[in-house]
Amino acid sequence: MANMTLNSYVYQVQRAWEDCDGDRVGELLSIRNAHSHSTRLLESIYEYNDTDQLTSQYALNWPLNELVSYHLRVLTILSTPPRSYTTALSVQCQFAQSFCKVLQSQTHENWALKVMEQLCRDLRTIALNVQKYEPMVSTDDHAPNGMEKAADVIMGLFRVCAADTRTQESETKRWGMLSLVNHLFIIYFRINRLHLCKPLIRAIEQQTSLKERFPREQAVTYKYYVGKKAMFDSEFRVAEECLEYAFKHASSIKNKRKILTYLIPVKMFLGILPTRECLKNYNLQQFQEVAESLKEGNSRRFYNSLKASEQAFIQDGVYLILEKLQMLLYRNLFKKVWLICGTHQVPISTLECALKWSGYNVTQDETHCIVANLIYSGQIRGYVSHQHQVLVVAKTNAFPVVGASSNAD
Repeated sequence: MANMTLNSYVYQVQRAWEDCDGDRVGELLSIRNAHSHSTRLLESIYEYNDTDQLTSQYALNWPLNELVSYHLRVLTILSTPPRSYTTALSVQCQFAQSFCKVLQSQTHENWALKVMEQLCRDLRTIALNVQKYEPMVSTDDHAPNGMEKAADVIMGLFRVCAADTRTQESETKRWGMLSLVNHLFIIYFRINRLHLCKPLIRAIEQQTSLKERFPREQAVTYKYYVGKKAMFDSEFRVAEECLEYAFKHASSIKNKRKILTYLIPVKMFLGILPTRECLKNYNLQQFQEVAESLKEGNSRRFYNSLKASEQAFIQDGVYLILEKLQMLLYRNLFKKVWLICGTHQVPISTLECALKWSGYNVTQDETHCIVANLIYSGQIRGYVSHQHQVLVVAKTNAFPVVGASSNAD
């Protein structure tokens, strides 16, 4: 295929289309396929003034004439110096919009969903290259960038699939919804538009008859991004459930490691610390010091561990999340003080000394505030006696377990 001729290419794409072979058509209309690097094919395309003339020469009918024309035009742009990803993106968007009409015209069949998947993956790849190599410079702050343009086009395809509610389940285009949602998730996380994920999640959750039967690899990607969003929204139980599903069903060590990068901080918020063996197996030792400092309630060690792995945590997008574990640090430190004191009345001055030992330069008033916040959040059961300047904790279950099960205590 690396030396495919134009005649061979046109014959193959026509044959695959007539056979309703979505996988094969998708490959032949993708920039990822080997034919996109065929010197003979590209040289043949260059002989024509434009790709419309080419499709007319080979008597391709609608919609194949439009789709092939757009695809070959993208190949030409990407293979002709100076390469312009911005121009390629514009043509790929037209390609996708044309395909959207094709999808709408195909009633009671959904084999073209495989073509749609390849098309959207290429669209996202080109948009990413635009963002990486040719960032748009515009005086209009509201002008959409490459990723936003790609998202708008994919959303158009999503609406077509979501609207196909009258077709029989085996033929409905709603089977393509989850794939499109995953593409949109990837883009929205990339451009920091997480609020746009909420209606997509709602749309998928409403697909009661299909939700549990989407392809497993698509479900894993979906749960991963829903879990990440829930983590950023401090919905740690939802995040735990989604990320655990993604981790359990992920097919590669690389993907499992990526999922654990977010699942571990979520578990920490729920009072569950990772084991050394787990961190070693997935090469995530940067979390080891964080976990041990949390268990000790040692602020100095905690912030030193964050600083030591700062770049890795920032790159993974978990640095700010880990910083929010500060209240758990206070809770574990105060519990140790309470155990040492051996009484349900702990002087505020003692807690202040413990905080200073741990690396906090605090006053007594600030210590009062920390204790009050822990009581308010339910991490300590008790009250502060201002008259006697003591923390009075409950005689039973004074420091409730953070999560349903915990080894942080």
